[in-house]
Parts: sequence; structure tokens; C-alpha cells
Amino acid sequence: MKIIHTSDWHIGKFLNGYNLLEDQKYFLDWLLVVLKEEKIDILIVSGDIYNTAAPSSLAVSILDEFFCKVVLELKTKVFLIAGNHDSPEKLGFSSKILEKSGLYIVTNIKNIKTIHFKENYFSVGITLLPYVSQAMFKENFKQQEIFNLEDIIKFLYKKYIKKNISFDFNILVAHGLFLFGEDSLKLSDSEIEIGGVEAFNLALFKNFSYVALGHLHKAQKAGKNAKYSGSPLKYSISEANDKKSVFLIELEKGNNITIKKIFVDFLRDLKIKMNSFKELLKEKSKDYVSIKLTDENFIIDPYNRLKQNFPNLLEIEFLNLNLDFKEKFKHFKKNNPKELFKEFYSFVVGKEMKEKEIEFLEDIILKTEKEN
Repeated sequence: MKIIHTSDWHIGKFLNGYNLLEDQKYFLDWLLVVLKEEKIDILIVSGDIYNTAAPSSLAVSILDEFFCKVVLELKTKVFLIAGNHDSPEKLGFSSKILEKSGLYIVTNIKNIKTIHFKENYFSVGITLLPYVSQAMFKENFKQQEIFNLEDIIKFLYKKYIKKNISFDFNILVAHGLFLFGEDSLKLSDSEIEIGGVEAFNLALFKNFSYVALGHLHKAQKAGKNAKYSGSPLKYSISEANDKKSVFLIELEKGNNITIKKIFVDFLRDLKIKMNSFKELLKEKSKDYVSIKLTDENFIIDPYNRLKQNFPNLLEIEFLNLNLDFKEKFKHFKKNNPKELFKEFYSFVVGKEMKEKEIEFLEDIILKTEKEN
């Protein structure tokens, strides 16, 4: 049996003002090809399907089209849960009807379930545990006086999960900060609402064959047989050097599991370019680009001038800008307004002012002085 584990699609997300829907549609088309060519039996999406609780109609339409092709055309089963960015009510709409087609959605902790089925040689149970919060628990289990997140997950484990770990392969799908033992997690700038929240110990889920996690955008191991697939696209500049992927898990007779990465193909990559303004003017790229200028002297309007070569320019940062204000002030003080403007004109336009332009400038300076 072949399974693809992915998460944190954040459909509808913007990056520094750029709408990423086109890039996300490209990823979903790429994933569709992978599912078909690899003959995938199950697709797992571990939360944060959308970027907001109120996704746009276009974002919903793109996702609807994708799942229709996966479930109805490829006959691939889909298991997905709500993440902290998703609306449980909206994502879970019509979930009972969709199950009949092979699309299993769990968005609320009161609906935690295990779906099980048999292959030729073994049985598989997939448990869906959506994002857990104290507020959600309090709303759904008013009679329980539990406020600690770790105790809440232990409560849910005993009530819904423990009794269902009885198959040859037991898989848990979860979203949040999970960690086995004393290991550490690698976070990126695009993770939200994780500050001050401790990672839950995965030791409680040690009997699972594989734990498919979502929430962190960097693909990484979280413990024995527990992995964060990471986001399929780069959602912050801090992720520029990350290699984005999905996990391919193969279940084989004899309780054998093999896991490998399939690297994502981008419509547009996200890169950091470090060079002088002059050298960068010689380059062109449609990728999302963060530029680090090495120039010591200030450049006039570098963003708009470089955006002609880099249409998806995210930001510009001066690394070595020399702002010796005292020296520059002395220079400004010793030169009169006409000479300063002539210097400015030459710097911006790249040539000296003509006589008529100088006369026009002198006239403006004279009028200004009279008004003052």
C-alpha cells in the first residue's frame, strides 16, 4: 500500500503582498501527477488546508476540483484533518456524505475517529486527530475540568484512540506541536501561534506505526516513526534554502514501512540574491526574490528599478550601507542648493544638467528664497 503524507497547504495565502493561488494550483496539479504515476492508494493531509478560516471562493473552487479528481477519477482515498488555520465548521461541511466517495474529513475533536480497512495481507487503521485547543475542548466537553493541553490530549486518547490501536498498521494523523522525548524542533518564521506553547510528548502514541504530523513548515523528524511533512511551498523568506517535499510511505507484508521524500516542483521558487545593484541589473528572474544589496552607497529607488528585472521582488535590504551622517552633513552645508541639486540630478539621471535646465532651477530657487 502506498501513502502520500503532506500538510500545511495554506491555500489562499499571500507572501509579501503576492497572491500564491497560481503557485498552489501548480503544486496541486503536480501532486495529481505524482498520485497517478506512483499509483498512490491514500493521500493524507495533516491540517492547515486553507490559510484562513474564511477562504475565498476561488481557493475553495481550486481545492474542490483537486479532490474531485483524486477521489472520483483516481479512486485514491483522502484523509484530512483541520489545522489551526482552518474553520472546523466550513472544512467539515458535508463530511459524512463525502466519506461514501472516499474523502474522510475530521475537523472537531468530538468527532475523532479511526477508519480501518483490509488489504490482501494486512489491516490498516488511520486515526484522525484534528488541531486541539483549550477553547475547543471547553466548548465540546463542558463537564470536564481539564485546562492543561497535555491532559486534554491524554483525555482524548483514552476516550477515542487507545481502543482502536489494534491493526497490523496503525497510523495517526495530527496537527500541532508534537515531539518525542528531548529532541528539538526546527521552526521557520511562517509558523503562527507557537510561541509559548510546549510540544506535546509523542510517547503516548508510541504504538502507532507512523504519525503523520502537520503545523511546522520545515520537513523533519519528530520522533520514532513521527514526521512533519512540512509545507509544500516556501511561505517565508527564512524557508528560501529549504527543500520542499511530500513523504511517500509504503506499507508491506511483515509490518515493514519504508519512507522516502519526493521533492516538489515549483512554478516559482523563492530565492535570496546577494550582490551589488550594478550586478543585479544584469540578471532577470520570475522567482520570488529577496535581495540583499552589498553596496556601501545609497541607491535611489532600488525597489522599482530592480522590479523590472525581478517582477516578483519581495524585499530589498542594504547590508553594507555607509551612513556617515556627519561627513554628509558637512558636504551638504558647504554646497549651495543649486550645486546639491545638480549632484542629485547627475546621480539619478546619469548625465549633467543642460543650461536651460540650470536656468529653470535657478529661477525656482530665487522664487523660493523670496517667499521665505
